[in-house]
Amino acid sequence: MRRLIFSLACLATLLSSALLSSTAWAHIFQIPATQFTELVGQAPEPYSFFSMQNGRLEPVPHQWLAFSDDGYPWFSKDSSTKRSVKKGVIGATDRLLLRRSDGGPRLTGNPVEQIVGEVQVSVAGDTIYYYAVRNAYRQATQSYVRFDQQRMQLRSTDYSLSMDQKNMLIWNDFFYRSFTSPSGQPESLLDTLKIRMSAGLFSENAQITLNNENLNPQIEEVIEGPLAWAVFATTTLTVARVPVMRMRNYFLLMPQQTDIHTRFTLPTVAKAVLTPPTLSFSLDGNKLYGSKLVTSWTGDKVAVTDGKLSATEQAMIDMPLEGKNWLWFGTGRGFDLLAEVQFLEGFERPVRLLYQDDAKLENLPERFPGQLPNVGFTIEQLPIGKEFYFRAGLYFSKDSQGLGPGQYAQALLTPPQISWRSIK
Repeated sequence: MRRLIFSLACLATLLSSALLSSTAWAHIFQIPATQFTELVGQAPEPYSFFSMQNGRLEPVPHQWLAFSDDGYPWFSKDSSTKRSVKKGVIGATDRLLLRRSDGGPRLTGNPVEQIVGEVQVSVAGDTIYYYAVRNAYRQATQSYVRFDQQRMQLRSTDYSLSMDQKNMLIWNDFFYRSFTSPSGQPESLLDTLKIRMSAGLFSENAQITLNNENLNPQIEEVIEGPLAWAVFATTTLTVARVPVMRMRNYFLLMPQQTDIHTRFTLPTVAKAVLTPPTLSFSLDGNKLYGSKLVTSWTGDKVAVTDGKLSATEQAMIDMPLEGKNWLWFGTGRGFDLLAEVQFLEGFERPVRLLYQDDAKLENLPERFPGQLPNVGFTIEQLPIGKEFYFRAGLYFSKDSQGLGPGQYAQALLTPPQISWRSIK
């Protein structure tokens, strides 16, 4: 009997570990190249990455992304950033992309491949391994995401997103593979992405509000890869014939996540026509009744989409962001979203939750009536004359691995511990 109980306990532990490590963790590790000192300064082409799969060393897809010296995604057509290493070699600021779900157990046996190093990744209580191989005969051929610039469509193994033909900051249909309507049919989760900038024109009493339709992004460069497509776009905004903003957006489009890096400066001349503006960015859902929202800074409060704003939801809106800054949104119908926002160190402007739960409220641009719900962030008193930067990370999943919002956020957002061991 004791032996049976012990065996069941071991089985439960193994199943729990498998749940965290292998079910649907298809999100992407972005590992700094500084972890691979032997590879920095070398051409990336000779190196492939493998992992143990079903007792055999197998190639897994990987991708090197170039980053600038100041920590932004690097594009050759972006004159505002610099990269100290020459093109075609791995720089210290670059990042290696690997799928979390492709990691495997530690190598056993004597493989024929020319292994040069072992990458150990510890994350969410689990440890997985990848192996760098030089001049491998076998190569991974899988591709998990594709951006079609002509059709303005993004497709991955898990979702599809359609954008306006002339403006990639206007998002239209978003389909996720496991999300359906109450009748069981595929249905768009999204009304649209909403970007707002409000400011006083010459005085606080004369308010103007600009939205996505006032922004006209131009795609400057696209870099494709098996795990991420990187897109560089620029936007110039003019108010009263005065150029008040030049925005640079760096999009990293991945199979289950999207990173949006945004940089812009409101020039000093804008003080002549604008008061310090307020910026908001949010996603408007398509009739996502019954969905729940939890944030990292509003305690145990839960917002529930029902077409009207409750006292609890108003209290969440009134609480300024402090400490960690993520929000979790679960539909309960096969789609969850975890959103994280990061700012430059020293940023001290007020940031609040944007949450609208109203079946009748109109907030253009939109395709479907109501805000059900409209969820995002509002940043007040943007600095004029200084560069403003933030990164928004959007992580998609079917059910957050069955974890609670806080547990899931910690498991996904806590940086993994990385170690490299040279093998000669």
